[in-house]
Amino acid sequence: MYQTTGSVALPVALPLEEGGLLGGAQLAWSAYGERSDDNVVVLLHDLTHSHRALEPVEQAAFQPSGWGTELVGEGRPLDTSTMHVLVPNLLGSPFGSTSPVTVDARAGLPYGAALPTVTVTDMARAVAAMLRGMKVENVRALVGVGLGGLVALRLAALFPELPAAVGVLGSARTLPEAWRERLGLTRHLLRLDPDFHEGQYVPGQGPKRTLRKQYLEYLRLVNRPTDEQALEAEADAFAEGFDANAWALLCTAYAGGDVTDSLAQVRAPVLMVAAAEDTLAPPSRVRDTYHLLSAAGVRAHYHELPAPSAHASLLTQARRMHGPMRDFLRRRS
Repeated sequence: MYQTTGSVALPVALPLEEGGLLGGAQLAWSAYGERSDDNVVVLLHDLTHSHRALEPVEQAAFQPSGWGTELVGEGRPLDTSTMHVLVPNLLGSPFGSTSPVTVDARAGLPYGAALPTVTVTDMARAVAAMLRGMKVENVRALVGVGLGGLVALRLAALFPELPAAVGVLGSARTLPEAWRERLGLTRHLLRLDPDFHEGQYVPGQGPKRTLRKQYLEYLRLVNRPTDEQALEAEADAFAEGFDANAWALLCTAYAGGDVTDSLAQVRAPVLMVAAAEDTLAPPSRVRDTYHLLSAAGVRAHYHELPAPSAHASLLTQARRMHGPMRDFLRRRS
């Protein structure tokens, strides 16, 4: 399979939803399959994943790469024999895009907590700017997983002429209130850790105990009951390898993401996919989003993975979506 990777510097300063401009921003990306004029599919990753959807996984219990092996490839729902699957690293993610670990050229130090707040809308606008820089004017589909699903819906509303279709996996118009409250407290709880140092800790250090605790709680809720030892090991590796400021920024964006008011601006058909036991995007909430889209005149479709299936199952069991996604995307090609 043909694979490429790179980084795009946004040509102009990005206006941020909460005020101010972010100059010199860049997004890292990977792409799979050969590109033609009308076969680009943009795949947007979940909360802690990177843009490296198919690359070999890391030699650690926390593996931000390789998450798309059941979703992307020949014979998979996003078939690279006919599609060019472009995977941006979302703004704020610490895997090559502008984020708290990025060195501020003016100060010569990582941005850390000084990086302005980034929202789902900012992430969507950054992806749109990246696509313009890559001379991509239209895409066959926007497909987003979890946090990426919110970004996909916001992107489709901001630029309704861009996608021919939108696929949303494990996401609804907003998180359930309990999750919004929990993730919204992320930065506050990290600040209580004496190793946080107001976000200006030495790179590679920081509030690892609190970070580990928060991520372990997240893992327990997005996975079906599983080996607790494996979850503990993944939380240990996450705390060692993921930046606390980036975690706080991404969680705050996810908690604040609400695309309810923009659903009526979506023009492309939308496929909403839920997992029966997903706590981040319960089927009832995904169906609610489907009904709101339909009421706004959007040609919306709903598909549910039966139990046993939790949020993580949307990737580990992605082949179970092959039929619905293939049929949905085929009608738009």
